Amino acid sequence: MIKLLIADDEPLVQIGLRSMIDWSALGIEICGTASNGDAAWELINEHHPEIVITDIQMPCSSGLELGKRCMEELGRLPVFIILTSFEDFQYAREALSFRAVDYLVKIDLSPESLTESVKKAMEQVEMIRQKHPEFRDSRQSLLMFQERFYIKLLNNLFESREQFRLQQEEFEIRLTAHAYAAASIQFIPASGGSSGETSSERDIPLNIYNQTFQMFQELLSKYIPCHVLALDTHFLAAVFLLNNGHTGNWKTHVRNALKNTADMLYNYYSVSFLASVGGLVYDPLELSSSYSDSRQLLPYLSEETPVLFCDERPDVGTLRNVFSMSLFRDDISRAFQELDEGALRAIIDTICGLLGRDHVHFSQALDAAASILHFAMTLLPDGPDIIADIFHQEPDTYRSLYHLKSVPAVINWLSRLEEGLCLAFEDKKKTHQNSLAVLCCQYIHEHIHERIFLQDIADTFGISPNYLSQLFKKHMNVGISEYITLQKIDESKKLLKETNLKIYEISDRLGFESSFYFSKVFKKITGFSPKDYRNRP
Repeated sequence: MIKLLIADDEPLVQIGLRSMIDWSALGIEICGTASNGDAAWELINEHHPEIVITDIQMPCSSGLELGKRCMEELGRLPVFIILTSFEDFQYAREALSFRAVDYLVKIDLSPESLTESVKKAMEQVEMIRQKHPEFRDSRQSLLMFQERFYIKLLNNLFESREQFRLQQEEFEIRLTAHAYAAASIQFIPASGGSSGETSSERDIPLNIYNQTFQMFQELLSKYIPCHVLALDTHFLAAVFLLNNGHTGNWKTHVRNALKNTADMLYNYYSVSFLASVGGLVYDPLELSSSYSDSRQLLPYLSEETPVLFCDERPDVGTLRNVFSMSLFRDDISRAFQELDEGALRAIIDTICGLLGRDHVHFSQALDAAASILHFAMTLLPDGPDIIADIFHQEPDTYRSLYHLKSVPAVINWLSRLEEGLCLAFEDKKKTHQNSLAVLCCQYIHEHIHERIFLQDIADTFGISPNYLSQLFKKHMNVGISEYITLQKIDESKKLLKETNLKIYEISDRLGFESSFYFSKVFKKITGFSPKDYRNRP
């Protein structure tokens, strides 16, 4: 979906723009709203929207200043639609100077004119993507990797602190809070189904779900710093980032944020939610413990008790002694990253065997199945489509999981998921591996002025160095170390011809261990010494 940001200092205008048209039907996700130009700039850098609808006159910095700054510092995206309360050709002409695609007068705004303007902006975005491939996939890839990062973090799938640090840096994620807590959240639509239907069995239509999720994400983040992750159309996960001022009364702070969000959400969409919150942790790598606690509390939530904290259950200690996906951390991560159907079969068969034991509770079995479902939907390319296809014969597709009543039924559901995923692995393997090789090339180009280590690339993409080497060689017909060297030599040629940098400075800039080694490699590849190459006509 295309991301869109709304910037206007009038709350009624923000609400009106949100509700005037069906954004999800256009393929648009509203990633945020801002009340002034400075706040809009921060959100643009955080969410990287392709389209911005902005008022001209705003506090701090105007819409015109915002557009000019984006053009100067960010380039061709985002594109802008300008709003104003009055006709002024001078403003319109100034807006067009930074490639605003349209200029709308608020008093004349209608669903038809807004839709027409947005479609014009979408066409401009598509044109930019076609002409400039760097915009086509880079943002989508970044968002995908950010989602995978949080899935790995909440499920304790990082192999080391160094891998966590590298991916956090590479995927532009900042986790610098004083403390953290994780929550499991379940959307509950308004009643209206059959009389015997429970709240967990009622489904939200997909278009309403998309709008609900967007508003939930935006509202909650206004009350408390957080990251919200959509797991499927029933469940979300949230990571709360707490500063020093809130750790003493953090539960009150989180509870109030959830209550305020719940009130607004119900008023707009008649959707409520249940939320279980795990314990406070001070290291982000310990969030998996907080998240595990929150998931074990889900069966104890109800519409009468919509929010529950882990220390509010007297048996919280025994709740921790449950099935944990972290037992399969290394194997399941490798299976999904490498699309290894044999490894996946072994994992799910083992899990089904454990779930078949007498002492396993239904809630544990459901949690295990949901964990694998969430991994598949977020770690696989086109995960939601793959899962929907596996369960396409069910009226509610994969959501049939949440209607099951027994452990054997969950085991049967898992077996069906296993068969479907293994077939999908075979179909997707070639395309996915080729895509991963291309992403590695992009990483190398972006870090060409640094020393590049195989382990760093492997950690960035969450795969083993050996697998990365084999995959890269297979799809690029050259070893990854050789490819890095060739790219560095190509870059050095440009620096030799286009700058006055000394040879040792070029060597240092490109991360060679010494100028002697650089000269030796350069001559081996080009047939010339760096000095002779520079002096050639």
